Amino acid sequence: MNADNFPILAGMGAVLLRLEKGGVREPHWHPNAAELSYCITGNVKMTIFSTNARVDTFTINPGDLTFVPRAYWHDIENIGNEEAKFVIVYNIERPEDLGISGSVGCMSPRVLDRMFGMNPPGFFDQFNYKSSQDVIVGTTPADFSSTSKIETPNPHKFNLGGITPQIQTPGGTGALGIATSFPILTGLALFLIGLKPSGIVEPHTHPNAAELNYVINGKVRFTVFGPDGQVDTSEIGQGQVFFVPPGYFHYLENPDNVNGGNVLSFFGNENPEFIGLVGGLSAYSNEVLGSVFTKDPKFFSNLRRLEKNVFIASGTE
Repeated sequence: MNADNFPILAGMGAVLLRLEKGGVREPHWHPNAAELSYCITGNVKMTIFSTNARVDTFTINPGDLTFVPRAYWHDIENIGNEEAKFVIVYNIERPEDLGISGSVGCMSPRVLDRMFGMNPPGFFDQFNYKSSQDVIVGTTPADFSSTSKIETPNPHKFNLGGITPQIQTPGGTGALGIATSFPILTGLALFLIGLKPSGIVEPHTHPNAAELNYVINGKVRFTVFGPDGQVDTSEIGQGQVFFVPPGYFHYLENPDNVNGGNVLSFFGNENPEFIGLVGGLSAYSNEVLGSVFTKDPKFFSNLRRLEKNVFIASGTE
């Protein structure tokens, strides 16, 4: 999902990646983007190759958040017995992608052999791989398992699904994958939102970040209010997304009064700011509110003043 097939995107793009048993997302990198991924299902192995020839290899399980800095090489290998499913978000609307297969294929065997200290005819002469097109997703034999030398934990991953949510209210919970809890993050963050039946996320804005929401399960009703009086309201379900540009006023709720739901809220900043409507209305005097809403200022004496963020409210008493 990028600005070509979802034109409203600005500063964020995304991929829904599914790998069958033995599937491998080839080693690759994004020249213009960092990436933040959330594992929904599966058991995978990732290797990140970065500056100073550093190698980080670790396993990823459901609920894990993984961050890869811009242009770092990385792969994803399904080492489990079920499908692995990831939501991957980038901090640019048109992420670029380069793979190790096409990169090797575009080079001459002579140059590659020399890099490895081999005289021709060396390994790469015999390898004879000449395609400059990346494989993108490959497969390993069904009985293949390469789980040795796996280092875990690792600074590139964070078990977001396993922490105690920092936000807990009668309407739901919010587990925050931000720089204060996941220090390696730069330019991206994620809130894992659990909405109870009829739960409502407070109408709010994010001054410093765009927001991309993915529904894991359940339903979400949302409204986004932008410049020129533009109002977009819709209801979406599992696997669907909606995007909010920085500073736009918006809210979301669970329209189901029986079943809960879970939403991934990705942000284009490692420490997204939150300004809520409840505290915002409470901050201004009766006279200012009366002027704005053309009411007698005394009317607003009945407004409950809560100079704080509510975050998630219950839809019932």
